[in-house]
Amino acid sequence: MFEVLDERLAQARAELADVLRSPAGGAGEAYARDVAADRLTRRIRRLEGAEQGLVFGRIDRADGAVLHIGRLGLRVESQELPLLVDWRAEAARPFYAATAVEPMGLRRRRHLRVEGRVVRAVSDELLDGSAPAADDVVGDGPLAEALAARRTGRMRAAVATLQAEQDAIVRSPHRGVTVVQGGPGTGKTVVALHRAAYVLYAFPDAAADGVLVLGPNARFLDYVSRVLPSLGENDVVLSTCAELAGLAPAADEPFDVARRKGSLAQAAALADLVRSRQAPGGDADVATARAAAWASGLAHNRAREVFKEHLVDAMTDALERSAAETLERIDAETAASTGLDLDAAAAADLRALGFDDAPAADPAEVFDADAVRASLMDDAHVDRRLESLWPRLTPDAVVRSLLARAPGTQWTDADLPLLDEAAELVDGPPERTFGHVVVDEAQELTAMQWRMVVRRCPARSMTLVGDFAQAGPATTASDWPQALGPHLGDRFALHTLTVGYRTTQEILASTHDLLARIAPGQAPIRSIRHGDPPRTRSTRPEALAATVAHELRAQAAAHPGDLLAVICAAGRVEGLTAAGITRWARLVPAAEARGLEFDAVVIVAPEEIVAARPSGERDLYVALTRATRRLCTIAY
Repeated sequence: MFEVLDERLAQARAELADVLRSPAGGAGEAYARDVAADRLTRRIRRLEGAEQGLVFGRIDRADGAVLHIGRLGLRVESQELPLLVDWRAEAARPFYAATAVEPMGLRRRRHLRVEGRVVRAVSDELLDGSAPAADDVVGDGPLAEALAARRTGRMRAAVATLQAEQDAIVRSPHRGVTVVQGGPGTGKTVVALHRAAYVLYAFPDAAADGVLVLGPNARFLDYVSRVLPSLGENDVVLSTCAELAGLAPAADEPFDVARRKGSLAQAAALADLVRSRQAPGGDADVATARAAAWASGLAHNRAREVFKEHLVDAMTDALERSAAETLERIDAETAASTGLDLDAAAAADLRALGFDDAPAADPAEVFDADAVRASLMDDAHVDRRLESLWPRLTPDAVVRSLLARAPGTQWTDADLPLLDEAAELVDGPPERTFGHVVVDEAQELTAMQWRMVVRRCPARSMTLVGDFAQAGPATTASDWPQALGPHLGDRFALHTLTVGYRTTQEILASTHDLLARIAPGQAPIRSIRHGDPPRTRSTRPEALAATVAHELRAQAAAHPGDLLAVICAAGRVEGLTAAGITRWARLVPAAEARGLEFDAVVIVAPEEIVAARPSGERDLYVALTRATRRLCTIAY
């Protein structure tokens, strides 16, 4: 099948070369050429990306048919069955969903580990109850291998190891909003990213507009950035809310202020503020023009043009009436003073020139309404007068006015959704929208951030994943109906993942009391991993950095190659960096640890993490559940 892949690549590259060489006779042909080139370029990237791990599975049906499962589909005309089945195709579903209780017509499921073009490992599962045959290789399977592997600091694709409850969500036919909740390490992010790849495959209308993956911070997006390209999908935008607004926040502010800015009331306040700048006073003509602009449904600056057009129409009509009245008055005054009827005299003169049937002049016809209207539309004085009635606005000015903020002061994270809201009110919807949106750590979004997301997904096709036990300080909702209701109503499908694949059962058990405090109604998940019980060390405050360094040196010596992390309150980062901690481990502020995973984690001064933010206990719960092997807490 690699030969077929090479053939497809060569064919696509040749087609692209032909397209690029083809002349473009006009704008239409040039556009068609660019579209074809873009389509072929994306196909080439997809084929190139599929080579790594091209095939990873095989299913042997009871009727003797054999299907190979891989990252994309391949066919050859001479064969009835496909050479390779795309993992997202319906034919591949038994590879993920079949069990010994419900084998779905399979005898055997085979897992392959392929490096480059070499098969490195084979593991079979017999599903029909038959005894192993000579060509069966019964082993532990890829899930056990994946769980035992060391962390790399990057999330891997799990296309070969998706479990049945995860795969059911990935393949959901639901076209609206799918919500996935689950405790730490249950694979929520894996499900979200593979769901994005499935949407691009299964729903052509969504694929046409691409997929947006929204994450909590740049560190998280870097962690997951290679998953979708490894699945052959590149038409995906990864972004934070700040990047979505096109701005980079730089200032911090009190959490209570940030929460107020994130409330839904801000949307109404911004709308009222913009409306208050739309010709609040004026005569009947102004009121009529304002009503027409409002009826257009356009954003403020575009509606301003409608307002201007109606007002200029009224001015033109008034000038035309005035011109007609002036001409009639002149005629009347001339007739009274000279006894002449100018219209009759003009008609007589025309008849003398041979225009016997010339009609009398209509005073209104002397007025060129179109010319006057065009002149008024371009008149600078008219535009200046209009600016006092319906001024042009910028999102920046609107939000600064709402917040009474001086020009030049820095924006904060909580300001960005306000700027995005103001941009829609002032200039209209965003230029780029998406066919499907994935939101990771969705419990973190404020009401105003949800409005940012919804306006970028007109089809309301979304996959949202999160866990309210891990919610940060800006979160005011405690469940999904409360978080989503004002924006999406109750039309969403809710799924719960119950099995943990990252954190060991021993570490999870140590967090049960904490979980009961931060999420009283949430049942603990069960983990399939086991390991050493978590350890706690005590030290003096002045010896904290030295104790952390000693612990890291010991772990690095005992477990070479493991990915180590130190998680602490943000206020500790600078001191630990200065102490050289980053020689052995990654240093992560607790507020940025959501979604990450490491082989071993050292928690520094948990009391400081708890005290640092209103969500301190939830931040600590996140920190305690990042390790896949070992956890050590150093307190004073």
